[in-house]
Amino acid sequence: MMSETAQFYETFPFPSPDIESSLINEIAEEIPLIRSNPDLSGLRVLEAGCGTGHYLVGMALRYPKASFLGVDLSNQSLAVARRLAQRHGANNIEFLKASIPELALSIEYDLITCIGVLHHLPDPRAGLRALADHLAPKGHMLLWFYHSLGEHGRMLDRELVLLLTSGEDVRSGMDTVRALGLRHSLARYGYPWEGWTEAGFSPVEQEARDADAYLNPIVRPFRFAELPALFEGSGLDWVALHRVYSSTGIRLPDLDGVAPEVPGALSVEDLFADETLRSRLRRMSRAQQTLALELRLRPTGFALVAGRPGGLPDCLPRIRHNLLLG
Repeated sequence: MMSETAQFYETFPFPSPDIESSLINEIAEEIPLIRSNPDLSGLRVLEAGCGTGHYLVGMALRYPKASFLGVDLSNQSLAVARRLAQRHGANNIEFLKASIPELALSIEYDLITCIGVLHHLPDPRAGLRALADHLAPKGHMLLWFYHSLGEHGRMLDRELVLLLTSGEDVRSGMDTVRALGLRHSLARYGYPWEGWTEAGFSPVEQEARDADAYLNPIVRPFRFAELPALFEGSGLDWVALHRVYSSTGIRLPDLDGVAPEVPGALSVEDLFADETLRSRLRRMSRAQQTLALELRLRPTGFALVAGRPGGLPDCLPRIRHNLLLG
C-alpha cells in the first residue's frame, strides 16, 4: 500500500515537474566547502530522495567522472528525473525506486546526500541508520533539515491548511493555500543562491513548492539539542555543522574561527558586537554556543556533514572544528 507521503509526491513531484526548468547546482557547489579534495573522480555518490533530479543532474554534470545513484519513492518524480537526465546528457546516473528506511544496496557510497528528506519520514532515525549502512568508511554524508525556530510560523500555517482540508483530496488543499494567501518563498532561506531565484519559477514550479511547504503530510523540524537523539545508534561517529539558513542570509558557521577568509563564514563571536557578550560566549561549551547561535539567528534550515572516523581527516578545517557530535 502506498504511503501518504508517496501519494503526496505522486501528485506534486518536487522540486519541479518541468524538465525545462533550471538545474539546481547547490549541492554541486557544496563539495569544495566540505572536502579537502573536491575531486569526485571514480567515486560513488548516492542522492537519497532525489525527487525530480534537479539537484542530482546538476551534480552529475559538474562531476562527470563520478557515478551517481538517485533513489526516490515516487514514480512520478523518478519519471521526471530520468527525462531530465536524458535531456542534459547526464549518462553517469542510475535511478532506483525505493523507500530510504528499506534501502538495501550491495555497495557502499563515498558521498551520500539527503537534502530535506529525513524530516519527512515517519521515523527519521530509521532513515538515517539505513543511509549510514551504505556509507563507505572514509565517506561523507551531507544532510539538510528544517529548523524548528525559523519554521515555527510556517508549521502553524501548515497545520491550519491541513485542518481546513482534512478528508479532502490533497490537490484540493492548494485551493486552501491560495484562499489563505500563502506563498512559499526562497527568501525565507537566504536565497538567491548562485543565480537561483524564485523570480523565474513557472506557476507549476511555484505550486510544487507551495504544496511541499503547506500540504506535506509529515514535517519534523529539528533543533540542535535534538541531534544526539537523532544520531544515536546510527553508526555515524561524528557530526559537524556546515550551514545555517535564515531570512537574513546563508552562513557558514566557523565555530572556532579557523577559516575567517571563507566568504560567509560566521564565528560565534560574530553573533554579538558587545565584547562582554563575546567573552561570555568564549567560555561556553559547544552546546551552549550553538544554542546561542540558533537563538540569535532563528534559522529556517541547517546543513550537517557526518561520517565515520576515516572520513573526518579528509574534511576541510572548518568542518573538523565544527563538530556537534563526536
